[in-house]
Amino acid sequence: MNSRACCYGMALGMLTAAVGPMLAQSAKLVVTEAKLFTMAADQPEPFDGFMVIDEGGKLLEVGAGAPGAEWADTPKLDVSGMWILPGFVSAHSHLWQSAWRGLGADQTLMGWVEALYMEQAQFAPVEDFYWFTLQGALDHLRHGITTTYNFNYGAWAQPEFAEVQLKGEMESGVRFVHGQNFGGWGQVPTVEEGLASAGSFIEWIEAEDTGDQMLRVMINGSAAFRDTAQAAITEAAVGERYGIGNHLHILESAPEQYEERSRFRWMVDAGLITERDLMGHFIHVDPWILSHVIDAGAAISWNPLSNGRLASGTADIPHYLAEGLRVGMGVDGQASADRADPLENVRIGLYAVRAKYEDASVLSPYTVLRLHTWGSADALGVADQVGSLEVGKFADFVVIDPTDFGVVFDPYATLAFMAAQEHVAAVYVGGEKRVEAGRLTQHDYRNVGREVNKRVIAVRDRAAEESKK
Repeated sequence: MNSRACCYGMALGMLTAAVGPMLAQSAKLVVTEAKLFTMAADQPEPFDGFMVIDEGGKLLEVGAGAPGAEWADTPKLDVSGMWILPGFVSAHSHLWQSAWRGLGADQTLMGWVEALYMEQAQFAPVEDFYWFTLQGALDHLRHGITTTYNFNYGAWAQPEFAEVQLKGEMESGVRFVHGQNFGGWGQVPTVEEGLASAGSFIEWIEAEDTGDQMLRVMINGSAAFRDTAQAAITEAAVGERYGIGNHLHILESAPEQYEERSRFRWMVDAGLITERDLMGHFIHVDPWILSHVIDAGAAISWNPLSNGRLASGTADIPHYLAEGLRVGMGVDGQASADRADPLENVRIGLYAVRAKYEDASVLSPYTVLRLHTWGSADALGVADQVGSLEVGKFADFVVIDPTDFGVVFDPYATLAFMAAQEHVAAVYVGGEKRVEAGRLTQHDYRNVGREVNKRVIAVRDRAAEESKK
């Protein structure tokens, strides 16, 4: 046995031994005959094995071979050699935007923002955003995303937007980090206003029964878009007072990069950039900004699908990783990426970086797949709960049918280069089946889509009437 295999075997043995004291706990499901891609740091090689899931939907045991005799009477799910990955994590999504796919087809970022926000979404009534959010979250689940960050739509003075979107998030069954606005279009709250708004929101959401679906709350940061330092000052104060992170859109589009670089100084001066925070997109970066983000311990979300669709550019991921930056991945909104498909996101991202470098060895399939699972969970600060198949984490996983993959030379390469939605045989959240063969088990996606389409048509007609005035 070589040293790598020896270490690998020891790691599996330690993993199994670690649950010895837990065996007395009851289990609801044992998954057998699986090829497991755990995405755990010490398990880069997939292996044939099993998983034991407890009544609370968490992993009691993950091991090679067959489960022990103590699980003989536990219900079994024999996947007959199918591949199992942890549920994908989107570190950057706008669930409500699923209603507006294809909008601004020839626009870069700010033209697209105008087409979506100014010409359409502002004319949608609050209740529409429940349906938009529900559809977006269900679409994430259909594609194998079991945890997502959600940028909620709505201004800090309009809590009803948060209420209906939280309802959509909860109804979908997806796990989520809830991103909340504490400033709206043209509004820059003072520190006192921001603290009051955040306090009211946190008090409200703590009273809601979100169970284990909501993993964290963060601020939808707006400081990169403001012509005043006040936004950075207020957001930093809210983060510090309540211990919550900030997810900033920053340095996404080339035309805006110079203004946003200058505003980054305001963020630094305000103490806004910390280990709690996440930079969305982060493409047009200079060395000083990169070093500051790394030194602060902050993370970024790489969003290849929307970056390509909006012609924003390609983030220099190999350089970021080499410098020690924490990187996750997001599918962004379905109005800017159009497909909430992590496998497509992996493929587009990998190909774009290789094309940028003109070097096929600069970024590996394994690395990108891990960025969209454990890396995204780490970027969101929830890697202790999701992102890899490890004891104590939620049993959120995707079952991939490899039947038409042919001879597999490198399973990670096959996943990155070939796997697509049609290969997603099932999606489980907490050990409960949510998707089977592309169909949701607890929702009628077509009916949800019909309701969304009806509402979007009404908004479009309302917007057309307003434009005539």
